[in-house]
Amino acid sequence: MTHDLSVLVLCGRFQPATAIVRAFHGAGARVDVADSLEMAPAIHSNRADATHLVAAPAREPERFAHDVARIVTDRSIDLVLPSFEDTFFIARYADLVPAPIFAPPFDVLARLHDKSRFVELCERLGLRTPVTVVARNRAELVAAVQRFPAYVARPAFSRGGMVYLTNHGPRAGESRLEDCSPSDQNPWLVQEFVEGRDACSYSVARDGRVLLHVPYEPTIAGPGGWSIQFATVDDFGSLEAAQRVAAELGITGHIGFDYRRTDDGLVMIECNPRCSAGAFFPPGDWIVEAMVGRGGEQRTVSPGLVRQYDAYLLDRHLHRASPPELVRELLRGQDALFDAHDVLPALYFLLARRHWSKVAREEHVTVSQAFVEDVAWDGTPMPEPKGPGIGNS
Repeated sequence: MTHDLSVLVLCGRFQPATAIVRAFHGAGARVDVADSLEMAPAIHSNRADATHLVAAPAREPERFAHDVARIVTDRSIDLVLPSFEDTFFIARYADLVPAPIFAPPFDVLARLHDKSRFVELCERLGLRTPVTVVARNRAELVAAVQRFPAYVARPAFSRGGMVYLTNHGPRAGESRLEDCSPSDQNPWLVQEFVEGRDACSYSVARDGRVLLHVPYEPTIAGPGGWSIQFATVDDFGSLEAAQRVAAELGITGHIGFDYRRTDDGLVMIECNPRCSAGAFFPPGDWIVEAMVGRGGEQRTVSPGLVRQYDAYLLDRHLHRASPPELVRELLRGQDALFDAHDVLPALYFLLARRHWSKVAREEHVTVSQAFVEDVAWDGTPMPEPKGPGIGNS
């Protein structure tokens, strides 16, 4: 179907990147993979036709873009597929890259990534959000948390619950007010704590229309709330919510949302305008057809499918279970990265996790922070491109 297509998948360390690589390879495309980390799992997939090391986007964003542009030119790439927060950097320097990028324009991505602006967008679209106060300095933060009997606070530019201030639930006291530093550049949201169940969705949209939708929930969550084991569920209103946002902004790209499911319906928590774990559920041809625009059928993945990261289940720092419980959990779902015909990504995920654990110990941060440190965008303005761009076809 896609024998005439050549794609470049970015951020091969991000687990769902492997799902994208396998999907396009299965559809007959030629697939290149890039990352700044040599042990990135997708780089070692036997579904990759060529692999590349590039500059770390958060450290050298413009060099990263030039590296991608060089690969695009040398390998005659037709479509660039960012997968994680590399999306922000490559979209910012899109004019340097001589191929289409499967992502919205940078200003749209920034609007969705900024949680305060996302709340404003939801309110305008009639999508329910928690009662929210934005704090731009510590005094405002102190005043805001005093407004709510139960609150959650976090930076506007953050991900995966890595920085999380709350007085309610199992994470109460994890962070201290005096350690939080809101600013005009990266304000904090203080929100009313909403009782309910966590849920997520992953969508692929083209020209403002959701073509592929995956509603799912974490069945086992890590310390930051991110999924260790996850399962598809019946649509709970997430498709309509995703479609409203996609249509409003004319999105072409991946888009994910986190929700709270309450007795009164869903509550929008945040947007992740990138790929997510939901990409492990759809058949590969569904992913490819939605991304390249071949076929206009809207598809939703059926409920009851389970995937997990066995490496996380086996990590006692992330998940504690008795031996019988652990065996049941390991047997309940399929490891997202393991494929009997493509085993190296699962192996390299284990090796990469050891690498990030070592970095975390040396730098006194969490493993999750070590994982994203050189690929995440915290809202800091990126440098203006130096010199003329190559042009974006």
